[in-house]
Amino acid sequence: MVSLRFLTASAISAAAPLVLALTAQEIVGNINELTTLSQALQAPAQSITVLNGPLILIGQGPFPV
Repeated sequence: MVSLRFLTASAISAAAPLVLALTAQEIVGNINELTTLSQALQAPAQSITVLNGPLILIGQGPFPV
């Protein structure tokens, strides 16, 4: 099974050349956008329970598309 550390390291190494082309202002803007998007996911994530969690696998339940 692929570990989260491996996936993170792979993503960082793949994105390393792209970071050099970004300005500090663009990086801050991207971080702000990721923060906003992750905050929007908090409510749906908190609605996952033991009962409706398995419904994710079949595409049903109280989860946004």
